[in-house]
Amino acid sequence: MKRVLIGFVICLFLLNCTKKKEKSIEKDKTYIISYEDEKIEKYYDSTKKHTDKFAPPPRKGFYAEHQLLIDKKGSFYFYQKRYFLEFCSYGSEKDTLPHFLNLEPKDIVKIPETSLDDFLSENILSKEKNRRILIIASQNDTIKNTSFFKFLNKNQLQAYAIRRTTQEEDTVLKYKTNSDYYYSDSIKWDRTKIKFPNKN
Repeated sequence: MKRVLIGFVICLFLLNCTKKKEKSIEKDKTYIISYEDEKIEKYYDSTKKHTDKFAPPPRKGFYAEHQLLIDKKGSFYFYQKRYFLEFCSYGSEKDTLPHFLNLEPKDIVKIPETSLDDFLSENILSKEKNRRILIIASQNDTIKNTSFFKFLNKNQLQAYAIRRTTQEEDTVLKYKTNSDYYYSDSIKWDRTKIKFPNKN
């Protein structure tokens, strides 16, 4: 009887270790933006073929009020822009370029990874429910640091989207991290990657 009991305890112990390992694998799972975007596009295309299915079109806009940036090293940065309803819209089919935001290095703050959950809760969840939208933008196509998923899974956001960083975000972040003087008019912007307002 002792042998059966000891065998049972060992099995429980091994089963518990396996469950812990599975959880840690899920937590540390990498996120590949291009792959996930492709999956969303394929799903949306399949819903067009079936009249009984409905899915909103893939997001066309680039910004919301809250942006979480992940640089090439996996560090977190955050900036907010004035709330505009059109930032949250799906945009038109022609709206494929991000608009120039006139973002500056002082607008972006660095977030220690240990404070990420508290920082996002304080700056997003305290807003009105329809403004709890987070855009996650990464300089790398593959996101290995998925700490933000803990926040996404735990909290009720109105919506979130994951995309690559824009030319403006990359440029301003570079000036921020190098502590260089930034003047947007001196930058040679690639106008095939960014949309500037029309000058009347």
